Amino acid sequence: MMYIERWWGEYIGGTDDTCTLIDYFVNREFELDIPTEINVKNIFQDFQLNNAREIKDIRQTKDIYFIIEKEFFQDIGCVINLLIDVTAIILECQKNGKVHLTDLAGSIMDKNAVITLKVEKEEMVFLRGILEDFIHHPLSYDLAEFCPEDDMREIANICKEILTELNM
Repeated sequence: MMYIERWWGEYIGGTDDTCTLIDYFVNREFELDIPTEINVKNIFQDFQLNNAREIKDIRQTKDIYFIIEKEFFQDIGCVINLLIDVTAIILECQKNGKVHLTDLAGSIMDKNAVITLKVEKEEMVFLRGILEDFIHHPLSYDLAEFCPEDDMREIANICKEILTELNM
């Protein structure tokens, strides 16, 4: 059972952006039940987030995508979804050391696909800062264009719980 199971599936881990993140993970090489280590810094680089270091750069999503093949890429609709999902997966890896992609995406995944996220202090500070801003200003994010205010406040409360659980 996943540690983050109580949050994963609706607001967290249940968006089109989650599917894009999982597609990103699937592009890795996997060995039989051995976790593939993915550096969060590389996720940021691969999704063009290496220049987005200010809150204003994250509140409104633009030019956030990853390249699948030379001329084919997948967009992120709301970057806050991506960052919340990454943070939740970091928590899962912190508590259980790894996560099976089948637990994140259901039975459509290869059962042997296992990942672990490696996060450095700099990336954790960045994620914590973004989620803390989201907790205090959820309606300032472009996600609010698609979600009712009550849902946005619920997502903010979940983010607060996730940050409380993190040991970084």
